Amino acid sequence: MSEAPGVVVLEHQQDDPAGLIGEWLDAREIAWTVARPDDPQPDPAAPAAIISLGSSHSAYAAEPEWIERHRLLLRAALAAETPVLGVCFGAQALALAAGGDVVLAAQPEIGWVEPESEQEELRGPWLSWHFDTIATLPPGAEQLARSPGALQAFRLGRNLGIQFHPEVTPTIWGWWTDSDPEIAQRHAGDRHRFAASIEARAGELRKRVFALLDWWYRSLAEG
Repeated sequence: MSEAPGVVVLEHQQDDPAGLIGEWLDAREIAWTVARPDDPQPDPAAPAAIISLGSSHSAYAAEPEWIERHRLLLRAALAAETPVLGVCFGAQALALAAGGDVVLAAQPEIGWVEPESEQEELRGPWLSWHFDTIATLPPGAEQLARSPGALQAFRLGRNLGIQFHPEVTPTIWGWWTDSDPEIAQRHAGDRHRFAASIEARAGELRKRVFALLDWWYRSLAEG
């Protein structure tokens, strides 16, 4: 796999890096680079795939101005038939780029979620932290998973959007709860106890992330 064109990871803010997704890319010897909002725009037709990570901003927001550039980049990737894996904000931006609709969720989902899905790799439990939701799928997209509060996964051709956060490590979750302890406490309960639950499941979570990403990457080869 290392001889194939590399993967571009779109990282929108410092407290949501590639995390476990980066560990999987390294373990599978897949070349990858990171592109951030202030970097030159990557060529949407060049990589083997694009992975768009999360953000505290809304995918439908007009500001900051890089969000519109991001949506246009994903639209260009779709036109170039470059596969996109969208994660949370990335999934919502992918849905918008392809003609779907994203709105403020009735209730945020923060903590563990267990999506209902016929696809074993999508069932979780997964870590979630989002305030918006995909209200309308893009034309031609297929729902793959949902929870009581949100659509959790969709497929559009070779593109996959997932609402949950497979990249999250205990360290990343700690950054998020430190930045907004009140929100974390309100929706996930005692944040120290919740952090301990992530630590206790870290090995299991890593295996599940690797299985999910192996399934996604195989699907690219299968067309």
